[in-house]
Amino acid sequence: MDTLAELLKVQIDFEQSHLLFPSIVEWVLGGLMLAIIVVHGPELLAQWRNGALRSCLAKWQVDKKRLFGCLALTLAYFIAMEPVGTLYPNSGIGFLLTSIVYGFALSRLFVHDINRRKWMLIALSSVLTPLFVWVVFAHLFRITLP
Repeated sequence: MDTLAELLKVQIDFEQSHLLFPSIVEWVLGGLMLAIIVVHGPELLAQWRNGALRSCLAKWQVDKKRLFGCLALTLAYFIAMEPVGTLYPNSGIGFLLTSIVYGFALSRLFVHDINRRKWMLIALSSVLTPLFVWVVFAHLFRITLP
């Protein structure tokens, strides 16, 4: 009977429990990467050998600004979230404010031929999307956001 009780007993190590989901995501992404390599690897290798892929990679010079801009904005987003969040601790304001700025800056980086209508749509989606996520997670589910 003691053995059955031990099997049904749940112990949570709160110092390590937050690492479970990221580990699962990491393994799933690794598995998907392996599947892509297995399925599409031979085709990409053949394209590389006949030069078709090299000409495609040469065109990346056009989007180099967007690639490095996206990486820089993402890094700044993660770095700024905690200091902004300490202004109003345990409220998710850091997430909300930095996500609004990040969404606006990222959208502006990728949108071509900007006009008044696109500015309005970028501003609206940059405010409404993080606000929706913040309300759902912080207030509905009571999940603490940075």
